[in-house]
Amino acid sequence: MKQILTSLPIPTGPYPRTIRILVPDDFEQTPRNYRVLYMHDGQNLFDDHLAYGGHSWGIKEILEDLKITDLIVVGIDNSDLRFFEYSPWKSVPEVKKITAIDMGGLGDLYATWVSEQVVPFIDHQYSTIKHPSSRMIAGSSMGGYISAYIAAKYPEVFSIAGIFSLASWFNEPAFLNYMEDHISDPSQRFFISVGSHETSNPDEPTFSQLYLDNSRRLRDVLKSKGIQDIYYIETEDVHNELAWRKVFPNFITWAQKK
Repeated sequence: MKQILTSLPIPTGPYPRTIRILVPDDFEQTPRNYRVLYMHDGQNLFDDHLAYGGHSWGIKEILEDLKITDLIVVGIDNSDLRFFEYSPWKSVPEVKKITAIDMGGLGDLYATWVSEQVVPFIDHQYSTIKHPSSRMIAGSSMGGYISAYIAAKYPEVFSIAGIFSLASWFNEPAFLNYMEDHISDPSQRFFISVGSHETSNPDEPTFSQLYLDNSRRLRDVLKSKGIQDIYYIETEDVHNELAWRKVFPNFITWAQKK
């Protein structure tokens, strides 16, 4: 597989946002339409030297090992606005103890940009299957948070959501209320994974339980809204790209099912 770089203007900031598009080597020669996986934190997906902590998700190698040739992966880079773009709501006061400032609030604008500008751009430039059942949205931590929100807001665009290490502690009351009010398509599919040793604050020993509770509560809300296809997994892992690399094959294999 090979990577193509492009960029698009984004309404949350003055500079175009880098988009990394992973395509099969023969995509220009093979007459087929492709499913598309959209992911956040694009710098962390494909290249170890770019990834936070020096380890990527290894998605290129995983797809090659699994011999998946009918998929395009669109990685949308983050920026210094990450904690603002990945939440539609301002953070709860407890978050300020970690971040030192109030964050969040640009997530709805970001979600609209992904769904109404990035997706049509990819559909125009590439031979994609233009149906929600062939579009996936996924991310980790705050990227999982905004992925769940986008799936709930745009079921006509995305049928499958991959939610790794959900960080809804950022503002869980608003998040869960939104999911309760907007999940309405029982054909949507949700993958949720979380590790039992995750933390975003090493000084707080109970943070790992917070991550577990976030994922469990989302799972329960989805069940209560009639979602039938929920892949839920708890591992012994921590909160980093190597952990998400380990569980990504489970996600993409499950997502292959029609």
